[in-house]
Amino acid sequence: MTVRLSLPLKILLLTAVNLLLIAVALGVFARVKYGADLSGTVFRMSEDRLSGIGRTVALELRSLPASGRDEMLRRLEAQYQASFYLFENDGTQIAGDSVPLPEPVLQRLRGPAGARGGGPPPRLPPGAGQVFPVWDAGRVWVGIRIPVGERGSEESIRATLFLVADSLWRSSVFVDLKPLVWAVALVLVLTLLCWVPFLRGLTRSIRQLTEATEQIAEGNFRVELKDGRGDELGQLSGAIHRMADRLSLLVQGQKRFLGDVAHELCSPIARMQMALGIVEHRAGPEMVADLHEEMGQISKLVEELLHFSRASLQASRRPLVAVDVGEVMRSAVDREGAEVSVETEDGLAAMADREALLRALGNLVRNAVRYAGSEGPISVSAAHVDGQVRLVVADCGPGIPEEELDHVMAPFYRPERSRNRESGGVGLGLAIVKSCVAACGGTVRCRNRRPRGLEVEIVLARADAQ
Repeated sequence: MTVRLSLPLKILLLTAVNLLLIAVALGVFARVKYGADLSGTVFRMSEDRLSGIGRTVALELRSLPASGRDEMLRRLEAQYQASFYLFENDGTQIAGDSVPLPEPVLQRLRGPAGARGGGPPPRLPPGAGQVFPVWDAGRVWVGIRIPVGERGSEESIRATLFLVADSLWRSSVFVDLKPLVWAVALVLVLTLLCWVPFLRGLTRSIRQLTEATEQIAEGNFRVELKDGRGDELGQLSGAIHRMADRLSLLVQGQKRFLGDVAHELCSPIARMQMALGIVEHRAGPEMVADLHEEMGQISKLVEELLHFSRASLQASRRPLVAVDVGEVMRSAVDREGAEVSVETEDGLAAMADREALLRALGNLVRNAVRYAGSEGPISVSAAHVDGQVRLVVADCGPGIPEEELDHVMAPFYRPERSRNRESGGVGLGLAIVKSCVAACGGTVRCRNRRPRGLEVEIVLARADAQ
């Protein structure tokens, strides 16, 4: 199953992929630039924040009794997703869960810091808030030098608050993801604000161009493109408009030429038929009958060509008016002199050219009688459906092969190549139907019935819906 994505969704997905690739490229650059010292860079970025945490803890410890220190460390652990321990600088643990200090950490702890020192409690001694990292066995120990004073005592203990995490990326004290998330969200919002108006205009223009080309493919060259863009799509709109005008002129000229030829042939054919009547008295009846048959076929072809050219030109010449659909259906059936059932709603009216609609229905009824008159009932019906008028001519004949349904309304097209003159006609009947329906501003389509038969549906605009 193939999933088709709309153009705006494709562009937004490409934008997201582009942003992801930029992020990956920045990560690779940082890795190559800083190498193994990338964690050190992250630590240095967090150093001021860690120092501030140490100073806050030092001040809070001075107001707490010794029994409250463990509770304070547990609160810090929940806040920063890391383990906290408090040690004197000689290695004696003051608070937190009991934990042995790794040798590298112990050596750094006993580094340049005195075991004890005096000073008034409200003030922090020199070196308080100093931060240092120690990596050991895949974990990072971050020490923060702080003074720890007993409440009511003038003497303070030089101590170190240890923050222990598996990685600098695992604790919010090092990497606060909230600003990053907000930054990404802001980038996405700005991207949408920049792209959505552009994409809406782009898809609107493409949709108009698609609809215009579909109309041209259906033979309607009176397309209007009012986009007004100054870019390549605007140039394409202008090119399509000029192409439609040019095609309209060519097709109209071709149809006029076809009509003129058919009209000019009518007079000599009539004279030849008159001459055949004279020749009949001097030649054999069989020869004359064959000549009459040939002349009849030529006359029929010319008549169909004339009707086809007139129907094709009617779309731009005659205005549409409200037409009583039931009256036109009955007139078409009566004109063909066939036994056809007519079903329609009372007072149903459609916007159409009456003569064009009458000719279209007449051709459809004639075809149904010719190809399916002996195989079952033929019906012509009309109804109001969703603000439109739908006329259906149905029979119980053999139908049309499915692969031929899209082509049967092309001029001179006959589904069965083996049809002779008596059964196949000249292939203009349904082409005339299509031209007449187009002149009425409607659409027509064929479909096979089940289990057998053919159904031709004409859709017109309802008169009271205008």
